[in-house]
Amino acid sequence: MEAIDGEILDQLKQVENGQMTVVEFEDWLVPKTWDTRSELVAELDHTLAEKSLLTEEQLVSELVSFAREAALKPAHSG
Repeated sequence: MEAIDGEILDQLKQVENGQMTVVEFEDWLVPKTWDTRSELVAELDHTLAEKSLLTEEQLVSELVSFAREAALKPAHSG
C-alpha cells in the first residue's frame, strides 16, 4: 500500500460515515493524486468516471471496497 492510499482510506471512512459526500471526496482526490499511479487511485478514478451509472449507495460501496482491498495488500518491494 502506498502512503497516499492511507490518506484515501481516511477520506473514504468519512464518506462511508456520511461526513463527506462523494463529490467532496472526488474534489479532494483529483488534485491530491493527479501524479499518482497506485492501483487504488486507478480503481477509484475508473469508478468515479462511471458514477452516473451507479446509485450514491452503490458508488460509496464500490469506493470503500477498493480501498479496503488496497489496505489488505502488502506494500510493493520494488
